[in-house]
Amino acid sequence: MRDRESAGAPGRLALPAELLLLDRLPWIGRLTAGLLAVGVAAGWGFAALAIHEHELDLRNAGNALSPMGTLFADASSPLTAWPGWAIAAILGLSGARLRRGGLEPPAGRSSPRELTAGELRAGLRREYTGARGALVALAVLTLADLARLAVSGVSALVAVAGAGDGLVWMGVEAGGLVAATIALTVWLLSFRAQLERIGALRAPHIRRPPGAPPD
Repeated sequence: MRDRESAGAPGRLALPAELLLLDRLPWIGRLTAGLLAVGVAAGWGFAALAIHEHELDLRNAGNALSPMGTLFADASSPLTAWPGWAIAAILGLSGARLRRGGLEPPAGRSSPRELTAGELRAGLRREYTGARGALVALAVLTLADLARLAVSGVSALVAVAGAGDGLVWMGVEAGGLVAATIALTVWLLSFRAQLERIGALRAPHIRRPPGAPPD
């Protein structure tokens, strides 16, 4: 039983690794990438709090702040809390339309009628790769915002001055990014299913999950 579960582990991890552009890395590379992302996010959490405190001190001393300095001094607010939720709503609607209506031809200079079936599949694979890159960027941003929320929340509990500023809006902002990340993941899974249906995932750089039917 243990051997069977161990053999099934790579299959369970293959799809998440593919979506995050890690499918061509060995497991040690994937682990390193994950630890690096967590480390960068944690570092940003502490850095963002330090910048907030610095800009707040400048404002309290009567100094004029730059637009970026004002953004850090204000911490999270309704101005920064809504974009993630808007992106999640747009992606949710796009995903529903994708599941109902199917794939559209890839964007490009040539008319879809001038392209061969192989060129159409290649174009769709490029769009899939681009969307996976967007997911990586959004996931890193979400992880960084969650780290900022965690650092600020813990610092506020131990009475660090200014750490609790905008904490509620910070939670709303982080929640929106989480929702956007989930929505993009669902959209990608729907897009991937459509690509599988038309046989566009048969390029050698796209690894098919173990147990999938042969080409």
